[in-house]
Amino acid sequence: MKKTIILITLLFASIAAQADVKESLMTLLRNHAKTHQTTSAMRPEPIQLSERKQDSIVGSVIKLYSSGKISADSVVSLALYHKAGSPEIAERCLKATVSDNNLRGITELGALYTLTPQFSGKTSEGLKLLQTAANAGYKDANVYLGVYYYNHNDFKKAKVYLEKCNPLNSGIGNTALGGIYIQGKGVKTDIPKAREYFHQAALQGYPRGTSLYGHNLRASGGGQINYPEAFFWLYIAGDLGDDTARATLGRQLTGESFGEGEAAEDGELALYWISTVNSMQKIKNDPIYKDGFLTGLKAKAAAAEKGDDWARFYLGSMNFNGDYLNQNYTQALKYYEPIARNGKLPDTLLALVNSRLSYMYKKGKGTKADAEKAMRYAKAAANYGSIGGYKIAEHID
Repeated sequence: MKKTIILITLLFASIAAQADVKESLMTLLRNHAKTHQTTSAMRPEPIQLSERKQDSIVGSVIKLYSSGKISADSVVSLALYHKAGSPEIAERCLKATVSDNNLRGITELGALYTLTPQFSGKTSEGLKLLQTAANAGYKDANVYLGVYYYNHNDFKKAKVYLEKCNPLNSGIGNTALGGIYIQGKGVKTDIPKAREYFHQAALQGYPRGTSLYGHNLRASGGGQINYPEAFFWLYIAGDLGDDTARATLGRQLTGESFGEGEAAEDGELALYWISTVNSMQKIKNDPIYKDGFLTGLKAKAAAAEKGDDWARFYLGSMNFNGDYLNQNYTQALKYYEPIARNGKLPDTLLALVNSRLSYMYKKGKGTKADAEKAMRYAKAAANYGSIGGYKIAEHID
């Protein structure tokens, strides 16, 4: 599936605990660049809406904007809501704000043109828009410029733009910077520094950066090995759809990954990846499982009881997916609902949480079926970027 923003082309397979980080990661980067663009589970296909429905949606937005009932920022927010499902609607809404020199609108339209495959013919126009916004002091534009140049192997220029935007804590920006320091592209190779950038990306819920941080925590050369934290971050990355994280943990994750549709039914495995581990015995003997999952589970349970939403997500997802822990929707609900109320986790995680809550209330899993709550959670999921929630909220089959 295609995601509207091209994910950074980094693929890191399972790394042995005592492997040399620099050589292993650089080799994998070189091999990956030849054959992969991004993880299929993280690239939702745009939804094809009829021209009549597109016109109706855009017409309503423009009418409200022209009459002064909503602001330019509101139009941009509406455009971003529609971006995953219908990039064409996003483009038409954003154009209205560009004509009024709204820097956020200019930036998002530039990003749409430079980082979305279906607008590849408008790349030059997109770069001009992003540069205009960056020159006007809108720092978010530097994120997209940095990622664009990173994807086109101009690492020197990418680093300049990405370092300008780093204070914004951009997940995709931090992941790219980490990649630059691991590869030594225009800088001295610095694995510990790369780890810090990946850590920041993980805290923003960016799947690939989260996966890279988990890999780094279980490999020598990048700093102290920490198997419990490595398992924790790799599990979260896998739950968000990163296939390399799934493979490293040697287990399939069930249910919905971020950006996809309705969750899997009971017992249905979403076979995104054929595990490189041949037997459960090998999994149990692997330090990532033995010293990671088993040691860290108790600590995460204690953290969840104290209100840690990251730990709640970890345990809620394990209960929802039914891997490593037995499937238990009641427990998943217990952990997920406070996360949805708090709204403090990154959008990628909140999209998944709200989408799964919608599913549980729709199907009566772990709770009494409640269509009203199911729709409310679906709409919240859509607002955070879930294409599954978007389909439900927009009544798209």
